[in-house]
This record gives sequence, structure tokens and C-alpha cells, in this order.
Amino acid sequence: MLNRIQHRILIIDDDLDLLMLLERRLQKEGYEIETAASLPEAEEIIASFAPHMVLLDINVNGEDGRQLCWKLKMTDHTRDIKVIIMSGYDYSTGRAVLFGANELLPKPLNMEFLFHRIESLLGIMPGSSSLLPGLNESLLNKDANPGLKALTRR
Repeated sequence: MLNRIQHRILIIDDDLDLLMLLERRLQKEGYEIETAASLPEAEEIIASFAPHMVLLDINVNGEDGRQLCWKLKMTDHTRDIKVIIMSGYDYSTGRAVLFGANELLPKPLNMEFLFHRIESLLGIMPGSSSLLPGLNESLLNKDANPGLKALTRR
């Protein structure tokens, strides 16, 4: 086990069994973990916990997790938080990137692959720091992305 206690991860999912499983497994790996079963609860925890990474279900109690991802990436003090969106739906990776996600993983989760992606995104081991390197930054630049510019005017 590597020393990972300095890395804080927030897990957001309304599937309590998965939430507890991920919490136990990631704590065992040495991460500091908080959990939330709703988006409003998650926003409160983000403010006080200041996670380095968020594991975010795409659908949390009928609410769209992508909106929280977009909000995190568009706010100065949270834009550097790594976000892995988890989805049981057949969902396009490109669409997840449009919301600023660093990664999209299908459910059911392959735990070994999830841990690899967490380590890679947090810089614990060599690997890609993004699903599509450089793409997230250009997509989140309002001047370079007219679609995002239109969204932020609403």
C-alpha cells in the first residue's frame, strides 16, 4: 500500500451498497474518503472536505450528476478536482468530456481498473492525466468553445 492519506476522494452515488463498498476499498488503499448519497449533500461536503477527486454517478436520485461536474469545472476553486463519472447507461465518452469529466467508467465497475485510473489521475503512478489529454482544458475555455460560451450566458 502506498501512502495515499493526503489524497481526499468524495464518492457520490445513491446506490448505498456500492457507496459503502467503494468507501471501504479506497480507505483500505489509504485514501481519505467522504461519501454523499445526493447532490445537495455532495456540494456541502465539497465545501468543507476539499477533495482531490470526485467519483460521481451520472444519475443520483434522479438528478443529473453531469451538472455537478460542470459546476465544479467552471468554479475557480474547484476546477482542478479530478472527476470520474460512473454510469450504468450506454453513454458516449465524448459527451462526458463536454461536462469536464476526466474519465467515464461503465458500471458495473472493474475495481482494478478504477484504482488504476484513480492513481493515474492523482499522479500517484505514471499514466494519462486525462481521458483525452488537452481536450478538457480546450473544451472548458469559453472563448475557444462557442457551445460552452452559449451555455454560460443562460
